Amino acid sequence: MWSDLPEHLKERVMESLPVDCFFRFRSVCRGWNTLLSSEHFNSIARNNQPFLILCPSKTQLPSLIYSFITHTWRPISVSFIPHDCPLNFGGSASGLLLVGLQTNSWYAHTSPVLYICNPLNKTCLRLPGMACVITIMANTISPVGPKRDKYKVMVIGRDNRDMVLLEVYDSTSKSWKVAGTIPDVVIRNESMIYSKGCLFCMTDGGMMTYNIEQGITTVVAMPTAGAHNVWAQLICCESRVVVVGAIEENYSLKGVIMWEVVFNETMKDYVWEEIVKMPSSVFDEFRRCSNSDWFQCVGVGDKICLRANESTKMLVYDVSGGSWSWVFNFPADLRYISMRYLPLEIMPNTRLS
Repeated sequence: MWSDLPEHLKERVMESLPVDCFFRFRSVCRGWNTLLSSEHFNSIARNNQPFLILCPSKTQLPSLIYSFITHTWRPISVSFIPHDCPLNFGGSASGLLLVGLQTNSWYAHTSPVLYICNPLNKTCLRLPGMACVITIMANTISPVGPKRDKYKVMVIGRDNRDMVLLEVYDSTSKSWKVAGTIPDVVIRNESMIYSKGCLFCMTDGGMMTYNIEQGITTVVAMPTAGAHNVWAQLICCESRVVVVGAIEENYSLKGVIMWEVVFNETMKDYVWEEIVKMPSSVFDEFRRCSNSDWFQCVGVGDKICLRANESTKMLVYDVSGGSWSWVFNFPADLRYISMRYLPLEIMPNTRLS
């Protein structure tokens, strides 16, 4: 029956496949593999809502993929990554994960070990050693090209002279290049966002931006929430740079507010535009989910996902629709495990290079 089906019906079937079935489907025969490699299917995949992937720091633990279409979690193994040491997930792009190994080389005078991994077809590529950086401070991966099937890896770190540099790996040239010198600031975590030619990361002084082409660094002060303190997490929501701020009073979480980082052409500077403040009723429920004030957040397509520490449910804000919803079926046996939350696209034609 399958061979008699029109092509458009086959493509509709493929659109409905769970994420972990894509590559089993692909291995059945040449005809099915050709369908999954077609430009039409890739255009469908690029337009679909990306999945949310939860990546544990240990290879023996399963990763989890959540579909916003079927509202289900599915396990997917990362045991194919060829090391047992703790993993540091630096970001995702074009269906690929940037993974660093937390070995002694991160602190010795040797280049850190970075991998590019495809969790769907379980392939892994070790990147060549960086030219200068020996200690990573922040890193990210970004798609490039009209088809988004190429990528760049960007790393801010220190060299053996203790200078802070930006190094960039290009999947086309398959090599690293020093792309600039960064002021010596304290970067609060290793997460970094690349958008429209600029890098964004959080520092002790606020948000640091670095224009790669112009080599210009600016630090934008954090927005305020009255007399309260704000600690912030930087995420990417489609092409927008968003700061999710936790409002604190006497070291206790009192609210959550979101801003978009926008470049003002008149002022020639970045400004904060408020997206939404979490309603009191939603915040009260969010606060009851956990005994901790700490939470994680990530942008997945036009959605912002937030999960309080040790909670068994996740809160989702739809930026386009302006609505809040809950994901209730977070696997309870994984709620105490440290995991990195990342968006994951379906990009069958992305090559590890």
